[in-house]
Amino acid sequence: MEDKNQNNTKSVIPDDAGETLQNDQNAELDTCKKLAEEYLNNWKRERADFVNYKKDEGKRMEEFVKFANESLILELLDNLDDLYLAAKQTKDTGLEQIIKKFEDLLKKYGVEKIKIEEKFDPMTQEVVEGTEGDRIEEVRAGYIMHGRVIRPVRVRIIK
Repeated sequence: MEDKNQNNTKSVIPDDAGETLQNDQNAELDTCKKLAEEYLNNWKRERADFVNYKKDEGKRMEEFVKFANESLILELLDNLDDLYLAAKQTKDTGLEQIIKKFEDLLKKYGVEKIKIEEKFDPMTQEVVEGTEGDRIEEVRAGYIMHGRVIRPVRVRIIK
């Protein structure tokens, strides 16, 4: 039994409506693919940036740890200078042994005495007397810590 109030009209769908729907879906799919690719590329870039950041931060931390005790070492160097002076004046072998222990301790932490050459080197030396001359004389020892000058050699330029 059919309902008498029901219309017997057939809905008419144009022939190209299915094709338009398919085109709309393809366009939407392409848009979604482009967005997904863009999001993936952005994520990859951010991930690479984060990995680089971690590496850089690790290097900064290593550098910090290497030079964290620099101020303490500089104070020790002042005391070592006094020991050198005392050993030079007294010629005490016990004092020389203490100095040797200090030098070994400093070497353990990457601190080395700067050796002066005949020619003035502004990268590692600081002039305290004289301006012209052929020779230089050490006034105070200088030190390098892990390849970086922490205290320049003080020199006197002699004619």
